[in-house]
Amino acid sequence: MNFFPFHPGDYMLRTAHLYPIEDLAYRRLIDLYYVNEAPLSGTAEELARVIRLRDHSTEVEAVLREFFAEEDGTWSHSHCDDVIDKYRAKAVTAAENGKRGGRPKKTKNEPSTNPEETHPVISANPEETGSKANQEPRTNNQEPVDQEHCAPAVSEQADLFPKFWKLYPNKKGKAAAEKAWKKLKVTDDLFNLIAQGLARQCVSPAWTKDDGQFIPHPATWLNGKRWEDEVKPTSNVHQFPPRRQCNGLDVDDLSWAEDLGGAL
Repeated sequence: MNFFPFHPGDYMLRTAHLYPIEDLAYRRLIDLYYVNEAPLSGTAEELARVIRLRDHSTEVEAVLREFFAEEDGTWSHSHCDDVIDKYRAKAVTAAENGKRGGRPKKTKNEPSTNPEETHPVISANPEETGSKANQEPRTNNQEPVDQEHCAPAVSEQADLFPKFWKLYPNKKGKAAAEKAWKKLKVTDDLFNLIAQGLARQCVSPAWTKDDGQFIPHPATWLNGKRWEDEVKPTSNVHQFPPRRQCNGLDVDDLSWAEDLGGAL
């Protein structure tokens, strides 16, 4: 593979606790995974040598044990495997279309799925559109327009809250947080903004000092639209001293990285 999807916000949330050398090791390990399109083979020392970090085999081993699953001397990564499977499926489809001379052409009556394509505009000028004598009159008995397609369904909005709850480090007052979440009527675009703001604040001094004692309750954070706050950038700051317990992230969960998307 010469390309794979990468979502900075999702990656930052999942790896904010890593030391710089551990972060470098993780990036090089997943790059190697995608290049070979296969699980990694070898010991931590051997893989450290392959990714040019032979003096940091301890950090390489820590990253392997946190983000990868070992079996029979190989290290697998469930999300990388999913991305590779989708890449191969698209490659097979492209090859089959190539044998048939390219993508199948659309019929005249087949609607276009490309949002960039325009549709013919009906002019209001009778001289251009022709006579309206045969047009059926509009009555009050006509079927109403289906309003369900005009706004995101409630279930779709509710589905995004568990993803936010998993990402938020201070898990207190879940019922109040969910109530605040429903008031916001979160769409996919708004969720992206919330996640990006949360990623910046998770590594800010205000949230990392004193073991995260000053992290606001999630309902307070949502009601105040705190994801819009400006955060002074910092360097080499760890989210919390414990490695995974405080951020509550499941590294194998395909959260919004897919939708959002979420990819590592």
